Amino acid sequence: MSPYLPQPHSQTGTTAKPGAYSKGQREKEVIASMSGWLSLLLVSLAISMDSVTVGLTYGLRNMRIPLASLAVVAGCSFAVVYGVMWAGSTLVDWLTPEWGKQIGAAVLIGMGLITLWRLISDRSDENQREETETADQDGPAVVSQFRIFGLIIQILKDPSHADTDKSGHIMGWEAVMLGLALSLDAFGAGISLTFLGYPPLSVAACIALMSGGLLLLGISLGRQAGRYKWLSRVTWFPPLLLICIGLVKFIT
Repeated sequence: MSPYLPQPHSQTGTTAKPGAYSKGQREKEVIASMSGWLSLLLVSLAISMDSVTVGLTYGLRNMRIPLASLAVVAGCSFAVVYGVMWAGSTLVDWLTPEWGKQIGAAVLIGMGLITLWRLISDRSDENQREETETADQDGPAVVSQFRIFGLIIQILKDPSHADTDKSGHIMGWEAVMLGLALSLDAFGAGISLTFLGYPPLSVAACIALMSGGLLLLGISLGRQAGRYKWLSRVTWFPPLLLICIGLVKFIT
């Protein structure tokens, strides 16, 4: 064999990282398969259902989100997911495809279980909130030292808190805060999909489009108050869907 020809990897003195050799190939195989695209769309739908709830709230209260603010919300989701997956890809280099798949599936199941627990706890607290509402109005207001993080948590509990100036329009930093609040679920999903072998750019774009589209859909549906009660029951669907997808990834 000529010394000027490239030598096989097995004859060189270097050893590849456990998962590095298959990272690019795995991403191509995952995104090229029909089941891979279906799983990506279902996960994006499940973690973006909060956008529908927020949109319903805004529609019922006749609040408006300009297209520029809608683009900001979608951009926040894109930036968070892409950043998380880019950082997580460094860990994937040290994992075999099988281990990455198992970890990704476990994260999806964990997200579903946490969301279910949050829904159950929120429902059990509704009666307590109604009973203590009058007492809370008489007490002093508690100001969070971490105002930005506190505002994000408030937006998750009541989307109307995003409208800080009470103008009826979500604009500027209000859109950024709303986008960050809606990106919290996408944070965990980005980690999971990284381990499952999905390319960051495709995942971030899909979640961003789904988040912005469902937010716009929720606003239009929210203006038809008759459908709100029916759609409020769909809140159980996303966590169950995440759990099912995670279990399928474990089995297959």
